[in-house]
Amino acid sequence: MAKNFKQLQDRMDPASRDDNRRRVREELQRMTLDELRSAKRLTQADMAEILDVPQSSISRIEQRTDMYLSTLRNYVQAMGGVLQIQAIFPEGPPVVIKRFGEYEDRSYFVWARAESDGTYQLDANPLDQGVPLTIKPLKAQAFAKVLRALGVPEPNIRAIRDLRSGAKAAISTRFSLPDLMEAGFEATADD
Repeated sequence: MAKNFKQLQDRMDPASRDDNRRRVREELQRMTLDELRSAKRLTQADMAEILDVPQSSISRIEQRTDMYLSTLRNYVQAMGGVLQIQAIFPEGPPVVIKRFGEYEDRSYFVWARAESDGTYQLDANPLDQGVPLTIKPLKAQAFAKVLRALGVPEPNIRAIRDLRSGAKAAISTRFSLPDLMEAGFEATADD
């Protein structure tokens, strides 16, 4: 007959229980994002719904080794946690770092332009301060995929894809820097 884990744990001596808790904490500290999500009994679809992003975005976040702290913070918050960054120095206790700048609050105006070779260019200009962003020229399918990742509705994507060569169309004024960087935008190269 199967025994309840709680009953088994109650029979353990205190030293074994403490050792077990320590090992669980150590294991949790080594988890990747997808393992952590699974441990919280959440699927990628669940996370996508909570964060209001496509499921493919969750997959990309979980595979990345380098991302914006705001992306990681939102991911952890969606699981019910709080992201905490600490600086650890040999001569003292850990220092919790609470502020990383105001980049998250910047909004960008995004333009799409149809090129003569059948590709599309996306440019993002900050509404207040910040650097202009761009994304490499994209073929129609990749272009539509980026717009979907940014949450642009399908009718708008179709209308933009119908632009004539050289024509330009505004997409939105409310994209955040982390969203644009996640979609593949980079700082515009200095000429």
